Formats: sequence, C-alpha cells, structure tokens
Amino acid sequence: MKVELLAPAGSWEAMEGALGAGADAVYLGGNQFGARAYAQNFGEDELLRAIDYAHLRNCKLYLTVNTLFKNLELSKRLDAYLLPLYRQGLDGVIVQDLGVLQYIQQRFPKLPVHASTQMTITGVNGAKMLERAGAVRIVPARELTLEELQNIRRETSLEIEAFVHGALCYCYSGQCLFSSMLGGRSGNRGRCAQPCRLPYEAGGRRGNLLSPKDMCTVELLPEILAAGVSSLKIEGRMKQPGYVAGVVSVYRKYLDYCLEGKSAAQWDRRQLKKDLEFLRQLFCRGGFCTGYYKEKPGPSMIAFENEKKTGDCPVEIIKRKEKIKGYLMLSSDSRAILEVSSRAGSVTVTGQAPQKAVKRPMDRERILSQMKKTNDTPFWFEDFRLDMTEDLFVPVGQLNSLRRKGIEALEQKLLEPYRREAKAEPLILAREKPAGPAQKEKREILLSASCDAMDQFEALDEIAGIREIYLSVPLFEKLYRERGAEYLQDLAERKKWLLALPHVTRERDLARISKACDQALSLGAEGFLARNLESFSFLAQKGWADKCHLDAGLYAYNDWAADFWRKQKAAADMVPLELNLKEIAHRDNSRSYMTVYGYIPLMASAQCVQKNVAKCDGAGRRLFLRDRYKKEFPVQCYCDFCYNIIYNSLPYGLLEYRRGLLKAGLSRFFLSFTVESRARTAQVARAFWRAYGQGAEAAAEGFSFTKGHMKRKVE
Repeated sequence: MKVELLAPAGSWEAMEGALGAGADAVYLGGNQFGARAYAQNFGEDELLRAIDYAHLRNCKLYLTVNTLFKNLELSKRLDAYLLPLYRQGLDGVIVQDLGVLQYIQQRFPKLPVHASTQMTITGVNGAKMLERAGAVRIVPARELTLEELQNIRRETSLEIEAFVHGALCYCYSGQCLFSSMLGGRSGNRGRCAQPCRLPYEAGGRRGNLLSPKDMCTVELLPEILAAGVSSLKIEGRMKQPGYVAGVVSVYRKYLDYCLEGKSAAQWDRRQLKKDLEFLRQLFCRGGFCTGYYKEKPGPSMIAFENEKKTGDCPVEIIKRKEKIKGYLMLSSDSRAILEVSSRAGSVTVTGQAPQKAVKRPMDRERILSQMKKTNDTPFWFEDFRLDMTEDLFVPVGQLNSLRRKGIEALEQKLLEPYRREAKAEPLILAREKPAGPAQKEKREILLSASCDAMDQFEALDEIAGIREIYLSVPLFEKLYRERGAEYLQDLAERKKWLLALPHVTRERDLARISKACDQALSLGAEGFLARNLESFSFLAQKGWADKCHLDAGLYAYNDWAADFWRKQKAAADMVPLELNLKEIAHRDNSRSYMTVYGYIPLMASAQCVQKNVAKCDGAGRRLFLRDRYKKEFPVQCYCDFCYNIIYNSLPYGLLEYRRGLLKAGLSRFFLSFTVESRARTAQVARAFWRAYGQGAEAAAEGFSFTKGHMKRKVE
C-alpha cells in the first residue's frame, strides 16, 4: 500500500513549505467553495500554476470544494470554476455536497472525488454507499477508532484519508450549525466563526468547555498505517507556512521510519521527545491529545483553559527540486545536442554549433558550471556529462539558451500526461415535470412531528391534526416494553408513525437499530427517519430505502442533491435549515418536508458535557450551557447511543410562513420536539395545526421564536 503524507496549503508559501519539507501531496482551496474561506486561498491563475508546480515535483494537488451549494451556485459557477483545473490535470477534489459529487462524476469523469469529513462518514455502510456513488477516497469522521477505520478498509476498496495532526472540532464535522445560527457564518459554507473556542459555563464549571486540544499522533503512526490508512492528513490551512513546513518535516521523518520497517520501539526516544516538543512550540492548544483513535471522549481531550503556544520556533522554508540528469555533446562539426532526463523520461534539444576557438577555448569546468545552473526551475542536476572536442568556444548566452530550452521541453513532457480534454458546455439537470392537471389542485397539508419523550408523544397523539409521528428508538422501545405490540398496532390505525433513528450511528449501534427497525415494521410503522449516511445506507441494504425519510442533516441544498437522493430511492428529504425563503423557492421541493418548529441541533458531539464537567452516569441527563451573554443552550445526553446534542437557546418557529412555503411548492411540514414539556408540546402543536392545517391567522403570543435563516442569507 502506497502511503501519502498530505499537507494543508492556505497560501503559495505554505504549499512551497509543505512540499519542500517532504509532503507527497497538498490540499488547498480556491477563492470559491472551500471550507476555509478566510485562508489566503488561490485565484484561478495561481491554481493552474500550483497544479503544475506540484506535478513537476512528482506530487499531487487536491482542491477543496467541500461546502454545500445552493442551486444557482452549482448550475452557474461550479462548472466554470472546475473546467480549467480539470483540463490542467487537477488530481482530485474534496467534496461535501452529494449533488456536487454526482455532477462531477458525470461532467468530469476522470477527476477523482474524495468524500470530505464534512459528510460525517461513521462506518462501513456509509462508506460503501459513497463507493457505489463513485468516490475513490473518503475522509471519515475524526471520531472513529482505529478498529472502525480498519473495518472500512477491509470492507471496501476505498482509500482512507485520516487526520493525524492539528485542530479537532468539538462537533462531528458537517453537523455543526452553531456559527451559522448564532452569527450567520456557516461552517458548511466555509465561514465558521468558531464559537466553540469561547468560554461557557455548565454544571458549575466555567471554561472553554467546547474546545478540544490539538491532535498529535506521531507515536501512533505504525498503528494508523496498520489500520489501512493510506493518506496521513495534517490540518491547518489557516496556519502559517513555517508551521506547515515544520509539522510536515516531523511526520516525514517518522513516516519514513515506518516505511523502512522500523517499529516505534526502534525509534530514538530522546530524539522523539525533542521532536514532540518542537511540534508543541510550533502550535498547540492546551497540550496535545491523540484524538479518538485509541482515546475515549472525555476531559483529557478538552483544553479547558485554551492556552496556546505558537510561533516560538522559526522554520526555514526549503523549495523542493527534482533530480535530473544532463548530457551535452559539443562538436564544431554539428549542432549542440542536449539531453535532459528525469524519472519520467527524457528530452533532446539542439542549439547552434560551437565555434572553433581562435584564442582561448572554453574549458570543461566552466561549461559544466554554466549548464548546471537551474536557478528558480523545479530541478537540479544530480549528474551532468559533457562530451566535447577540444578547442571550442561557446558563448555563455548560447549555453543558457540551450539549458533553458532543454528544461522547458522536459517540463512540457512531464506535464503533458496530466492534461485532459473536456467540452465547454456545462450539464443541465432537468427537473421532473409536474404530472399534469392534478398538480393544480389544492394540495393536502400534512403536519408531522417527532418526539423523544413519552409525555411529548402523549400530547401529540391527542391532536388529530398531527397525522404523522416519528418516535425515537428509545421511545419506541419504551412503548413496546410498557404498552405492548397491540398498542403500537392500534397507533398505526389512527396515525402514521415512523421510527426516528439516532443523529449519529456507529458500528456498535447497528444491532440494536436493526432489531428496532424489524420490530417497528412488523408493528405497523410506515418507515424511518434517517439522520446520517450510515443509517440510511444500512437500511437501503436491507431493501428499505423507499421507506426512508431524510432529516435535514442529510443535506439536499440543490436539485442535484435532491436528484441523488431520488436515485437512492429515498422516500422524502428535508429542506436544509440554512436556506432562506427565496433560496427554498429555487429548489425542487416536490418530495420535501419543511421544518417549521423545533430547537435546532447546533452540535452533535462524541464529547459529553456532563462527563467533562462532572462524570458520566449514563442517566441521559439534560443540562444547560451558558455563554458570555447569559444565553442558555440545552444539552441533551443521548446515552443510549453515546452522543450529545447541543440545541439552540430559542426554538425555531415559522408560524407566519405558511403562504410563502406553499408558494415554494411545499405541503408537508415538520415539528421537532426534543426538550419541551407535555404542556408546551401540546400548545405548540395546536398553534401550528391552526396556522398550517386550518389556515388560520398565526398568533405568536406566548411564543419566542428564532426565524433562523428565513430572512437572512447565510454566508
């Protein structure tokens, strides 16, 4: 297995530093569609030059297109952005949006697609789904263990790219709306404001409760490679060139030890200690942790005081050059002949014939010295042979011209295999046409609701206007255990009900989920609410894709994404929470539900606030996170599946948006109940039934709602 050391490049200097220090590849963003919009990033001309810069040094360059795309962006801007880069020879593109994945597969078939960690890939099933969709590499969720990575590698042919050093997010990447909902700067759009790095208070403790330590896995490299990871990824597109070069140099050293067959026990421990200290001096946040590969979530991974070390260790940036060989033949009887060769072949060029020396012939050393000058080219001559007759004179300018001609010819030879052909016309996705006159008839309003608690369920069950209920897995199990199969069968007679699967699904959860799904279908359930790739793919492989409704976290921002899910046979999708009303109107909503009420999940985390400020007791507690403005965010411990959800401080509520949403083609509306009491659940559900089901004028008295992004455009 070939192993790649992959480095970030937030600027041209960082790219030079990364490759000069020994990276095999770099990943970087252009001035559009990257998840680090505030890095320096690259314009189109710079990107084209960067692709060639990497290829001439036998390295690869990957482009981050790992944001979510609105319809007009995908149809009008993405194609023009990628087309010249595809033609130039871009080695791969890192993607979050499933619509973008499908578009690139069809439009640029020779461009490898890497599934971003923003896709929240948490297991074998999700990985297999992306493999079938055409991805060649995945970047799994950073929360996975080495064993889980090994299982993915064993069960698929996918390359695995895994983070080995740098900052850790508190939230599962791709499932964070904290920055988006609080300040309008979305992590899904590359503009995260990092509210997680601010101080909070919970359970009597104050500090940087949501700020993980930086990750350092030098000592785990042998185990990471043994798990089947083929690309070791360093985080840091916002970091300085010296940081990037310094980190790469350390990982290059220890990766080479691994590739030479040296076990960790054979490493020089004193030198290792020095190198780890060097990494700390470059940058660390509250010390280092080894991430989730072998370490369990807990306070040892959190930088409560958020102490930073940075910039104390200057690093020289070395520009990488490739070895080449030269052979020059000089004779007064023929034109000068220069052959330049590299790892990938050779070229031959000719120049003017040398002159017979009238006075002082040019000596061999001077000719060799002149020909070996490679200056700012990507090469250096490790060997140069000269075959010449005696008593010759060659003007220095002619030697320089011949050398430049040879090197330019070699550059073209090395770059030519990377070039691709592509037509100029972008693809157009035809929406499914309405099925004739029936579409003009008044659409029936469907009001659905999900619930996590028994008292919420009982309140919803009493409201006739709520015709579809989603039960969480623990709630379903409780109903089955306490009220029996007949009760659930009777429920199916009066309302549609579905099983709502966990926000996060790991391999350890699948047996329980599978049992619950089998039981639910046998007792009259209509289907499932899938909230992540892992659970959807798991159900699809059981033949139940057409019974799956998708939650908003399985993003369908654009028509290409909606089409992707249609092809996966999903029964329905959910309108993303970051679109405003105008953007929703541009979207294909024919198979969509729209969330009109609920405490929006700001973060889904493997970390547990309860455990980190007190201790884990497995009791499924709810506590509150208080920010510097005294706002309180409910934190729910989902102990059955071992994750936390941090909810917004105010519920999202669109009581007065019925007319605009109907005009946008929506008729199925969704209420999400998570932390509400029975009385509050009943009050909210009745208010929305009056507004949406009966068309009554909305009355917001007694409610304090946020409108999210309905009026403001997300950055």
